[in-house]
This record gives sequence, structure tokens and C-alpha cells, in this order.
Amino acid sequence: MIATASTFLRVGLGCLAVSLLTGATGCTGEEPAGAPSPTSTTASTSVSPTVNAEDAEAGTAALAAYRNYVQIYVTASNKGDYNAKLDRFVANPALLTVRQDLLIKFQQGLVTKGEPASAPTLSKVDTSRRPITAEVEDCFDTGKWDVVSKKTGKSVRTKGQATRYVVIAKAELFDDGQWRIREVNAQRERPC
Repeated sequence: MIATASTFLRVGLGCLAVSLLTGATGCTGEEPAGAPSPTSTTASTSVSPTVNAEDAEAGTAALAAYRNYVQIYVTASNKGDYNAKLDRFVANPALLTVRQDLLIKFQQGLVTKGEPASAPTLSKVDTSRRPITAEVEDCFDTGKWDVVSKKTGKSVRTKGQATRYVVIAKAELFDDGQWRIREVNAQRERPC
């Protein structure tokens, strides 16, 4: 079975990965650039007047973690780097799934080309218990991000595959103060 651009998004252990930003960051242990690329992703980080300050801060941080996670994943996938340092922004079980996806692509001689588009928004935040958690909903579009053969450069995308769909990601604030994406679920049956 050939990996597709959505392989990293399939739930494997109850999670999947998502892609958004490719920035100036490589996946060689370097951290992503501070500001996400304005052409890649747009997301509302404005806070509703009814949201308390802790919820607002948590939501903003969870959205940033999601963007950073996607940025490092897309960069690694475009480079074919299955050894990319991902654990700053993604945790198990999603981490295992993303690493497996990158390895499978490498073994099959595949890389991604281009850049996906997305529009993540915060759908939930829970600061009432520990660990603090948040849920991000994204309209993810892989129309300009494709899986290609590294040798030929030709697309290996499955014909008729959805390219614009809803993705739900669950983020968690870890003890080290870092937000990480723990679960990602690509809902290909839900176009957006």
C-alpha cells in the first residue's frame, strides 16, 4: 500500500497528525521560527469577551502548538526526514503515528511536495482540571500538497481522495510547560 498525503492523518492508536505550516525550520532538531507563515495558515486567536484569561491563554498556546507541530511535520515530510525531531510539539500516541508515517514514506521512496492550507480554530479548552487540555478544529486542504515519488516526481495520490476535510486535534499542557498535540483525527467524510 502506498502512503498518501493523508497517511499521517489516519488514526492509528486513536490519533493522527495534521499539516499546516512549512516555515524556515528544518527538522534537524532546530525549533520552528517564532511566527507562522501568513500564507500557510490563518487562525483566530482573538478571545471572546466571555472567555476567562486562563482559558484565553491556554487556547492561544494550544493553537500555536498545533501550528508548530504541523510546520515541523510538513517540513520533515517534504524533506523525507524520518528522523525529524518532533517531540517538542507532538506527544504519544500521535508522535508514534507521525514517525511511522515518515518512515513508511522514506521506505517507499516518497516525499511530499508543496504546502497544505488550513484554518485552525479553537473549539474547546478545559482549564478546570490537570492536565489542561484543548481541542483544535481545522479545515485542512491538501490540494496543493501532494505525495510524490522521490525518483520521478510524479504524484501517487489516490484518485478521488478527499483533499479538503475537517481535522480535530487534541492538545495538552505538559509538566514542562510545553503544549503538545496528543491526538489528531482526520475526518475525511466531513468536507469543509
